[in-house]
Amino acid sequence: MRRTTLMKGLALVVSSATLFGMAGCGSGNSSGDGSKKADSASCTAYKKYGDLSGKKISTYTPWIDQEGDATVKAFNEFANCTGAKVEHEGSRDMAAQLPVRVKAGSAPDVAIMPQLGMIKNMVATGKVKDVPAKAAANVKKYYSKDWQDYSTLDGKLVSIPVDANAKSFIWYSPKAFKEKGYKVPTTWDEMMDLTKKIADDNKGDASVKPWSVGLEGGADSGWPGTDWLEDAVLRFTDADTYNKWVDHTIPFNDPKILAAFKEIGKILKDPAYVNGGFGDIQSIASTAWQDAGTPLVDGKGYLMHMALFYQSNYQTANPDIKIAKDGDVWAFPMPSKDAQHKSMIGGGDFAIAFSDKPEVQKFEEFLSSPEYANARAKAMTGWITANTGLDEKNLKPIDKLAYESLTAEGTTFRFDASDMMPAEVGTGSFWKQMIAYFAQNKSEQQVLDAVEESWPSDVK
Repeated sequence: MRRTTLMKGLALVVSSATLFGMAGCGSGNSSGDGSKKADSASCTAYKKYGDLSGKKISTYTPWIDQEGDATVKAFNEFANCTGAKVEHEGSRDMAAQLPVRVKAGSAPDVAIMPQLGMIKNMVATGKVKDVPAKAAANVKKYYSKDWQDYSTLDGKLVSIPVDANAKSFIWYSPKAFKEKGYKVPTTWDEMMDLTKKIADDNKGDASVKPWSVGLEGGADSGWPGTDWLEDAVLRFTDADTYNKWVDHTIPFNDPKILAAFKEIGKILKDPAYVNGGFGDIQSIASTAWQDAGTPLVDGKGYLMHMALFYQSNYQTANPDIKIAKDGDVWAFPMPSKDAQHKSMIGGGDFAIAFSDKPEVQKFEEFLSSPEYANARAKAMTGWITANTGLDEKNLKPIDKLAYESLTAEGTTFRFDASDMMPAEVGTGSFWKQMIAYFAQNKSEQQVLDAVEESWPSDVK
């Protein structure tokens, strides 16, 4: 399962609604959310959207709290410069509530969703409108083919990529690496060599290990383990095999998947390599994923596999922790077998429309544009997009790392597999079996066989 907001698996259910953009551009008045209205110069890029004074657009997203506030700020630029009134409602419960609203005939004009399966279900209702031509042109211009493909269903563009997250990263401490003379690996073999060297260098202290890993997260326990396997499948097979694994064209326990699993098992099941700062191999199942990065700053661990959103955990734990290339913590993309091949697992949120009113189509054009990408990036750190029209100066260094990794030419991007598998598997047996891999010392074959057996018979 992928992270939909600051923390993957966060289970808050909160709803908030905001009306903003009450006035058009050109005066010093405040818009509906109390921010100072943009001046004419800052509205230059918005002239193409025309005058939408008196028009109203309703939006429904999974974003609340800090993310909800940042969404309001980003939408506010469009509202101020066009004169439109834009309503934003954010709720962690939107996945359950949106189908109810659509069925009742009270769908929002635009909904932004983190789950491709949910988008497919919404399209199946016949209520989702076509992506307007100008928005479609933006998607083609500013997004890679991988992202275009994820926005397409049965050969038709049905949604607009809005934001993204990048997950295939290894966190480390630049300070510790410099002190020990370690170099950031660029290939899988180099990473394994580094792992062995760290283990050898710390043979005298059983509490210090190369890797720190945590899978515990309450009801959401297990998902970090799925990320490990997904990254391995993409690196030790190929993108086509990954796709077939996700949609069950090949079985979950296919020999190629088993071989990839055994590659990460060389790390995760070696007592000399895990679990720095926490205990033995079995402790991985009971260590909170939120705590997994602590050993990197405590000197008990050196490496941790985790998405870049983990920066928020460091910042929350201690604002004095320096997240920088020469700081206390930083990250590098998980390497592949060769340095030239770059792969990235991640996720994203996509917009669909239930209205084809002209003002809604203009808003869709905005969501697909550099204007939205830059407004959203300026409104909040820890947010990225795969939109190549983004100005990187609007990103903090760690967010820039994620953005560059997502948009680098030649990078193979794939969505988090567990996000796209049937719920019985993706957030069910897959999570549980990754816990059993450690807690019950199951073999790779046993884990894959158990998940394969759980695959629903009515789903391919």
